[in-house]
Amino acid sequence: MLASIGYAQARVLAQALGVGPKPYRYRVGAGSRTARDGYLTDARQLRRMLKLLGLRSEAEREVSDWDECDGDGIAAINYDAANDSWHWVVHLRDRNGACVLDPNARVRSERRTDFGRMRPVRFIPVSLEPR
Repeated sequence: MLASIGYAQARVLAQALGVGPKPYRYRVGAGSRTARDGYLTDARQLRRMLKLLGLRSEAEREVSDWDECDGDGIAAINYDAANDSWHWVVHLRDRNGACVLDPNARVRSERRTDFGRMRPVRFIPVSLEPR
């Protein structure tokens, strides 16, 4: 989203960098575990992809609310301690305020402003100006 490329292109780049579907375990119901494949990425991998796409980013930092996400970047939201997982979204600030772009197909709108439903835990500041 930040580099103005589509999901399919980003997925090809991720796979070329070795960031691809990996089996991981998650909780279901009363503590049973099931394996499934997913795109699990960490901040280091995201920053590497951003650099290859010509965008500058700063080091990942922990945050506890949206006020600490003081610019454009990538935020990890809705941390699930049981599965040690979260969901990455794009955080943008402009003259109209802040919004989140969420690639999750289950959300009603890609552009979100329902900040009370999203709990940020990490933030990677990104400069949208080309290098």
